Amino acid sequence: MAQFDWKITQIEAQKVDDLDDVVVTVCFDIDATEDGLKGFVQGDTKLLPPDAQSFVELADITEAQVIAWTKDALGTDGVARFEGMAQQQIDNQKVVQPKVVPLPWKPVEDTDTPDAA
Repeated sequence: MAQFDWKITQIEAQKVDDLDDVVVTVCFDIDATEDGLKGFVQGDTKLLPPDAQSFVELADITEAQVIAWTKDALGTDGVARFEGMAQQQIDNQKVVQPKVVPLPWKPVEDTDTPDAA
């Protein structure tokens, strides 16, 4: 199972009711790594309405808080969907790709031998 590193790349804020600069939209990246393999997903989501009792001023929020808000807004299924996309990229890299092989019923042509005349 991959390790997932969430990063917030952009936030949008607006006035909501009596609260100024409420973060309403978040853009994020997810970097996934497993055994030297990498996956990457970008996404965005609208956040849940703010709770006036626990509102955090824009200047005081941390990336960890915004990641938590983002995951809450996405819900368990949404988080699993985005992380699953990154995991699938890694899993695809683990699949051994087929190679072209000579047809066993056809003789291999010797390109080093000159044509007999």
